[in-house]
Formats: sequence, C-alpha cells, structure tokens
Amino acid sequence: MSRVTNAIITAHVGAQGEADPEIDFVNRFLRESKSGGWGEFVEVSRHAGGTKHMECRVYLSAFNHADTNVIIEAVDRAPWRDKEMVQLFVKESEEELFHVRLDGHAVNWPKTVQLSRNELGIINNALNEVCNGIDLESEFHTRMGCTVEEARVLLAKIHALASE
Repeated sequence: MSRVTNAIITAHVGAQGEADPEIDFVNRFLRESKSGGWGEFVEVSRHAGGTKHMECRVYLSAFNHADTNVIIEAVDRAPWRDKEMVQLFVKESEEELFHVRLDGHAVNWPKTVQLSRNELGIINNALNEVCNGIDLESEFHTRMGCTVEEARVLLAKIHALASE
C-alpha cells in the first residue's frame, strides 16, 4: 500500500530560465536520503494562468513513503537567497488539507523580550491611550495594524502582567 506525501514549496521571485540551485539542493538531498520518498520538486510557476507572471516560484512534488521531517530538513537546509520568503505546505494521504510545515517568516519566532515593570507600564499606557483616548476614527486598523478589539485584548494581557 502506498502512503503519499504531497508537498508545495513557494519561494522567491526568479527570472524564468534562471538556474535554480536551491531546488537542486533540495532534490539532491532527498535523492541521497533513504527516507526521501523518491520524489522530486518541479517548478510549475510558468504554468499559471492569467495575464501576469507569478510573483513567486511554486514547486510541486508527491512522495511515496517519505519521512516528512526529511522533506522539511531538505527545504530548511537549502541555500535560499531569500529564506524568509520560503514556505513549505504538506498534505499527508490521510489529511484533507495542506498544512504549513515551514515558514521563512517564522524562522526565529516567537521571540522572548524581557521588560521591566516600568517598561510594561509604558506599553500599557500607550495601548490604553490608543484604545480609549485618541480618536483614530476609521484609521485605527491602518495606523495600528489591528482592530480596536485586538488591541484591547493585548491591552488586557499587558495590564495583567504590569499589575502582577
């Protein structure tokens, strides 16, 4: 019985016909691994419909009896020129949806920050003023990058920490 692992990689923009050492590295890593599943990523971006070119590269593959961690390791170790733009989506045979298994933006997240009680108070006061004082009218989301409700939830968390 077969166990298929479906995988999609999205990565940096690159000129068509340009050498692709990153995906060559991934495919070589998987070929040389005994748990690589005998698949190979193929670039499919140029096959997208529409009147514009894709603004990222897209690679697809299906693996048979692959160790998903080996696929993740291959993509993670590749010498991507813009690693923060790389995402790996995986769907195992028994799953209905693809799941993000590697996200270049999240490489070093979450971060831990140590704040003094005074610094927490400053953040608390600033959030309180933005949520309850200054009237940003319809520009709240534009200026803050979140809704008033999301800011108030964060304010409650910060207030609880500052009050401890």
